[in-house]
Amino acid sequence: MTKFIFTDQYNNSLERIEDHILATADISHVEKFLDEHDRLLKFIEQNPNTAAVHPLTGDQAWVFASGRYRAFYRAVDINTVLTIFMTDIIDNRELNKKIYPANSIPTYDED
Repeated sequence: MTKFIFTDQYNNSLERIEDHILATADISHVEKFLDEHDRLLKFIEQNPNTAAVHPLTGDQAWVFASGRYRAFYRAVDINTVLTIFMTDIIDNRELNKKIYPANSIPTYDED
């Protein structure tokens, strides 16, 4: 048996992504995103140890929707129940400075 627990951070990020999609496209795009998200959850449930564990943070991450989004999670076996804590989700087209502190937005100087 597998149990998913969605953290507040995950739910907030998921809602922000859904709102952004809805603001820039119609509801069918949100539905497509949620279908991709459901496929991600099924994949993680069936393959919880496929993603490598990050050596510093201890979490795992998996991309979905053709690499557009990345979900962070921790899979823990609690009393023979696989519990998957979904900790965060990001849009890889954003800067994501919190997760990738070395990222920057390229700029240039005009002569």
